[in-house]
Amino acid sequence: MKSVDISNKEANKGIIRTSRHKPMFDTASINRAVERAIKDAKFLNDALESIKLMKFPAYKNDIIRYLKNITNDEDTISLFQSLDGYIQYNDLYHIRKSIEQNIPEKKLENQISNQKRQDPDVRIHETRSNKSIKEKEAVNLSEERKDYPEVTPTAMSVFTCSMCGKYFQNQDDLVHHRRFESG
Repeated sequence: MKSVDISNKEANKGIIRTSRHKPMFDTASINRAVERAIKDAKFLNDALESIKLMKFPAYKNDIIRYLKNITNDEDTISLFQSLDGYIQYNDLYHIRKSIEQNIPEKKLENQISNQKRQDPDVRIHETRSNKSIKEKEAVNLSEERKDYPEVTPTAMSVFTCSMCGKYFQNQDDLVHHRRFESG
C-alpha cells in the first residue's frame, strides 16, 4: 500500500492543477437586491416581515436557511445574503440597520455633523487621577452615589513591603514575600 502512495506522490510531483467551482453567492443578484431595497422601502419592509416569526438571535446562514424554507423569491434571499456572516443579529431592528447602512440617505441621518464634531454639547470629564470619582463625575459636589463605593473592588491596589520597599499587586504575594525574606 505504501509503495502505491509513494508512486502517486512521485507521479504528481511538480504538477499544478486547477479546478473551477461555482460561487456560493451570485454577486450580481445580491447587488440588485440591495439596490432594490435602497430604492423601494416596501421591498425592504416585506423582506423583513418575511422573517418576523424567526427565532432570534440568529446568524446570516440561519436567516438564509429559514428564508429558503418559506419563500422562493430570489431577491429577498439575495438581500439577506448581503448581511455579514460573522454578526449575530438580535432582532429585526438590528437586521434593518445592517441593511440600511448601504442606503446613502440613511448614512447621512446617522453621521455626526462637522459642527457637532467641533462643538459637542456633552459634558466632558477631567481625567486627572488626583481627583476623586465624585469630583470627576458628579454633576455637583452635593450629589452622592450610594449604589457603588468610591473605590471599586477591581481597583488596582499597591502593597508595599515594610522591610525592603518592594511593591506587590496583591496581599498574598506580599505575605509570601515577607515569609521568604524573614527566613
